[in-house]
Amino acid sequence: MIRNTIRRPLQFTSTRHVSTTTRTTTRTNNFRRYVVYPTALVTTGLGSVYLIDKYYYSSIITRSTRALYVLLWIAYEYGFNSKSYRSIDDLHEIASDKLLNLLVTNKGIFIKLGQAIANQGKLFPEPYQRKFPMMYDQAPVQDWKQVDTVLKKNLGDDYESTVFEMINHEPIASASIAQVHYAKLKNGEEVAVKVQHNYISRQLPVDLWVYRFISRVYEKVFDIPLSMFTKYISEKITEETNFKHEMYNSEKLQAFVHADPTIDDSVYIPKNFPEFTTEQVLTAEWIDGVPLTHKEVLLAKKFDLSEIMRKYIKLFGAQIFKYGFIHSDPHPGNLLVRFDSKGKQQLVLLDHGLYIELNDLFRIEYCNLWRYLFSLDTPGIEEIGKKWGISSLDLFATVVQLRPVLLMPDDNSDSKPDNRNVSDLFRDFIGDKKKFPADLPFLARTMRMIQNLNQSFGSPVNRINLLTKESVNALLQEKHVSFRDYWSLIKIKVVLAFSDMMFYVVRLRQYVIGDRYGGKGKGLEDYIEMYMQNTAKSLGMEWI
Repeated sequence: MIRNTIRRPLQFTSTRHVSTTTRTTTRTNNFRRYVVYPTALVTTGLGSVYLIDKYYYSSIITRSTRALYVLLWIAYEYGFNSKSYRSIDDLHEIASDKLLNLLVTNKGIFIKLGQAIANQGKLFPEPYQRKFPMMYDQAPVQDWKQVDTVLKKNLGDDYESTVFEMINHEPIASASIAQVHYAKLKNGEEVAVKVQHNYISRQLPVDLWVYRFISRVYEKVFDIPLSMFTKYISEKITEETNFKHEMYNSEKLQAFVHADPTIDDSVYIPKNFPEFTTEQVLTAEWIDGVPLTHKEVLLAKKFDLSEIMRKYIKLFGAQIFKYGFIHSDPHPGNLLVRFDSKGKQQLVLLDHGLYIELNDLFRIEYCNLWRYLFSLDTPGIEEIGKKWGISSLDLFATVVQLRPVLLMPDDNSDSKPDNRNVSDLFRDFIGDKKKFPADLPFLARTMRMIQNLNQSFGSPVNRINLLTKESVNALLQEKHVSFRDYWSLIKIKVVLAFSDMMFYVVRLRQYVIGDRYGGKGKGLEDYIEMYMQNTAKSLGMEWI
């Protein structure tokens, strides 16, 4: 009895101990199975995806996710949530910070987007105007190890001994898709070697997909026809990343310039070295000169800014109106000026990646448009606007010449405020999307850069008149010009000679106050800018 009594508790105690241990082991196993292992798996998986994405796919997933988040956030805040802010200015500040941080972080073609916003100057809200000029200084620089990999892939493993006498491992310039290194060929010729950033070829297709997707979203949210341009713009950006295509562009323009007696020696296009050029590497002649971005250096070296602007406008006027083959990135950093062997100023045009080519029909129509705008020939402008699917003639004229133009004055305009919003203006401007020329936005961008440079130099030349003169000269050279048209064009040339009165009044004032090249007062482009802003405000567009 005693033995049995004692044994039972012992048996009970032993069973209880085993049961507790089993439950603890089960809970531990379950915790590992359902918490630890999945967490480790997810963490390892995400970490692996991140590392693979970063080191093998140039952060495509990370960059795209970041871009989609920020750009969709901006669309939501402006489109649906703007009233939750104290004022629209607060939203501009926050959105501009987010967008700027995205563009700087993502690099690549996102840098180009930031520079495009900076280039548009006062067409954007004040926070964007204030912050985005820094994008010109944000071009990424890759270390030599990455550059060396691209050069070996394109020029051979032993390129440093077989192609070059020397190559500087430090870049002398960098841009959104490439950087430039100084080098000497085996024959002693000095060259600029443009090397594409190694991540561009992998990032570009995905970046362009994001661009097309966001354009469709913004089109829906803001009711603005953006996606109509995306295919053409994507094609042009893709072309720009092919350096063989860039070499072709520069040689084609060089042939045009060399055959044009009105330009020839006043402009120089650096020669290329096809044997050392691939889709990712461009080798071109090294040129010593002063970039047009350095106004103070130009003045110190006794360059004539008025002469620079005349040659600059002459060159791009010829490209637009005569050649129909246009360098579409003419910002000041892509132009140098130097004194040639005869001591004359000579413009040097660099970076030939982005070009548009106009067919003859469109080129002649564009020439006629400038002619009609100068003479305020409303029926002529209406005819071209109809062919191009454009409804609003006043807005059309203003966009083309970058100056306020009123073709259809309204006697009651002072008493009737314009309540149209931005989407209304776009709908009024583009009546038929199928007819709208895809090249027109690129032409407008080029014209804007020409205006910006003239303005930054203090408006030393009358941009509108010089470009109109180039359009008229191009029309006079056409083979099938009727006598009536010929006489009409000659009359315009005569009127142009006497139509600089306002320009000379403004220039005289600049001379009197010692402000020939801007800084102390306003030049003609500044007054045009003021009128443009007032026109925008009258349309309820203070912030664009």
